[in-house]
Amino acid sequence: MSSDSNFFKISRKYKIFNRIYLWYNIYIRNFKYHFVNSHKNAQFGEEKLILKNFKKEFKGTFLDVGCFHPTRNNNTYKLYKKGWRGVNIDLNPLSIDLFNLARPKDVNICTAISNKNSTTDLFFIGDLDTKNTIAKNQKKFLKKHFSITKFDNKKKRIKTKKLNDILKKYKLFNIDFMNIDIEGHELKVLQSMNFKKYKINVICIEINDPYNKW
Repeated sequence: MSSDSNFFKISRKYKIFNRIYLWYNIYIRNFKYHFVNSHKNAQFGEEKLILKNFKKEFKGTFLDVGCFHPTRNNNTYKLYKKGWRGVNIDLNPLSIDLFNLARPKDVNICTAISNKNSTTDLFFIGDLDTKNTIAKNQKKFLKKHFSITKFDNKKKRIKTKKLNDILKKYKLFNIDFMNIDIEGHELKVLQSMNFKKYKINVICIEINDPYNKW
């Protein structure tokens, strides 16, 4: 298990250490995203294209599935700073703790999203690693293209929830911007959504085609 994972588990037992650890992971560890490259928080500058779809003063509602980090490589942080509010979902407890500290006006949910309410294997690389996944084909993709052969604890059993159920619970029927980046599991989730119930204006999806037989 990584040293970061161990420290995170220990820090959660002590409130003051936990807050310092979270603050470090938001601001100190990601200094350049706040002060050096503050003009760009999304990984490839996607926020510029996203904002072009809306009027300058518009303050809408977003949904970020696989939110990862509240400020680093995040497609909704600029929206949040402009007054938008939304729901952020990630299977990593550390990610959601970071969101609760940095973006308390959002709804931040720690769960894995799939096409059914069940349990599944999580292939875990490490805390704050973007490549943690529940998709078996994605694991093969990572082994081939990133030379990743060792997963922390190899597998963990975690619960999954349907996105429809979460949207219904929070009455999120009108979504101005939806971001989905869940490491190879995007298609299954989208296929399970009832788009007749939800109005979504703009969708941003990560695509790396892990469904091929690697």
